[in-house]
Amino acid sequence: MAEIKLTNDSDALICALYKEYLQRRKDGTPKNDAKYFGGVDYIQQNIVPKWSLGDTEETLWELHRAGFLVCKPADNTVHFAILTDDGIVYMENRFKDGLSEVLGYIEKIKSILLW
Repeated sequence: MAEIKLTNDSDALICALYKEYLQRRKDGTPKNDAKYFGGVDYIQQNIVPKWSLGDTEETLWELHRAGFLVCKPADNTVHFAILTDDGIVYMENRFKDGLSEVLGYIEKIKSILLW
């Protein structure tokens, strides 16, 4: 398997999206729905509210190119983003203890997320 290379912003965003995915699953949301994150506006406002819309969009495309998200364009922007199975597997292997471990990591990188 090829080595995964992500920018710091891409790493932070995939962790934040995976945390949201795990929380949704814990709350009983079906997998198909839990993977769906809507468009760049929703993600910027609800996942990384301190990021600019442009930075959020470019980082979503970075994750798309890495195979962790499927991003569908419309009106020159990300219309919706879906967490891929490859993205979930990568994160499951990275954070074997699940949500608590992801939360601990996000606490360490919160300066990137600017929460």
